Amino acid sequence: MSNPKLTDFDFGSIGRYELTLPNGVKIKTDGTQADHSRAMEALEQIGPLLQSMPAPGNQQQTPSLPKSEPLIAAVQKWLANCAGKNGARTVVTKTYHIKDFMARSFSHIESVERWLAESQNTDFLKERGLRTVEARKVRGDYKAKDIESNAISKKTLTDYKGMLASGADAQTAKTIDNKLDTLKDFFDYAIGHGLYTLSQDNPVQGLHIHTKKTRKASTQSFQPFPVTALQTLFEPKTYLPRMNEPDLFWGPLLGVYSGMRIGEATQIRVQDVHLADNGVHYIHIHKSKTIGGIRNVPIAQALIDLGFLHYVEECKAAGAERIFPHCPYINHSYYKQLSAALLEHQRALNIKLPQTSFHSFRVNVITVELH
Repeated sequence: MSNPKLTDFDFGSIGRYELTLPNGVKIKTDGTQADHSRAMEALEQIGPLLQSMPAPGNQQQTPSLPKSEPLIAAVQKWLANCAGKNGARTVVTKTYHIKDFMARSFSHIESVERWLAESQNTDFLKERGLRTVEARKVRGDYKAKDIESNAISKKTLTDYKGMLASGADAQTAKTIDNKLDTLKDFFDYAIGHGLYTLSQDNPVQGLHIHTKKTRKASTQSFQPFPVTALQTLFEPKTYLPRMNEPDLFWGPLLGVYSGMRIGEATQIRVQDVHLADNGVHYIHIHKSKTIGGIRNVPIAQALIDLGFLHYVEECKAAGAERIFPHCPYINHSYYKQLSAALLEHQRALNIKLPQTSFHSFRVNVITVELH
């Protein structure tokens, strides 16, 4: 004989009754046939669930996740790690990206707003930001004082991506993917160091707009200057009056004759110019965008004929540390002035072609070498 089921019993004949289920839930009836029918219908529905439910006292506790790092502390540790592996400009970019994410996603958290205010570039902006934080705190605008790294979920990131892609200031797919790259790097670090414990899978995974293949296909590479454009650019009658400071004069010439990056050319120190044992003069690139960029670059005879070595000796005699000592250091580089002047010079000569800039000199040099 099979075991009877609860619904086999005629509870309706005993008026009011109360059933206590294995999970502790109670079903009560008021003595009416209609209420009894509803109770039996409920039992039919939950019967299969009751068979798989552990008996009282035997429930297994779901293991709790390890506590994660406070978000601000995790970000600060990650940025310190970035400073050890990335160039200064890359760290600046990553800092901007993470600040943008936090400002858009967690403006309701006091510690986040306070950190954003304290990390402003000037004392004026810092003080103004902190005053705003205190005012919002008094008004009760903040939903919480602090927040953990685990508060960032997949939805938080998809919502952020949606903010970047919509509105009047919608950003390009490339910009969005660059910001997601930064966040992916943060989570790689946070997961690897136990600062983020919500998942061992990086939550940024799968959110990029472009795949590696489509990103490469959509990237517009720098183009070399046509020969006629180079001839026009360096025509003495226009070049000398407009490119009339040391970095403006020598910078493009260093670029076109050596393939240096603009940041490499404008950072050259007097001590970086050497004479090799074989009689070849060269410039040692002591800091570059990549490790492979740290190299020795021969000085072309054309530069020597124009007096580059004499100019370096003048800088040395004057006690200058760098060959362009007048260039201001802005955003971890010395090339802001040269970049702007070269662009103005190109436009004035009507030779500003798409995808051409100082970096095009590198393409010109590579093209010449390949041929």
